[in-house]
Amino acid sequence: MKDILLAWYPHPAPQGTSYYPHDLSQPEAVVRLFKQASRFRAHVTAEGWRFLFTHYGLMGLLDLNRDAGWLDAEDEREAAEQLINRARVAGYDPRTNHVQGDFERPTSLFV
Repeated sequence: MKDILLAWYPHPAPQGTSYYPHDLSQPEAVVRLFKQASRFRAHVTAEGWRFLFTHYGLMGLLDLNRDAGWLDAEDEREAAEQLINRARVAGYDPRTNHVQGDFERPTSLFV
């Protein structure tokens, strides 16, 4: 998973900035990413959301969101719903830990 692209920001041009697990392991990098996402300038992939939820958990992501000022929510419950919805739109469901398009192996040879 160390070479999987988790997020991307189009600056500096022309190549932009790519984020990998070692980048998003740093909370300050996630805050910067969330600030850019608040201006619709950054994209978090489905695998990126899986990494963020696994690494920080929902409460940690809420703290990072608060630091970044990304989601405009009335309370933490609404902010949590927005984080989950954004992850689901990208293709990751934090409730099931399922990434859309994941290959699922049968549990039995007699399927």
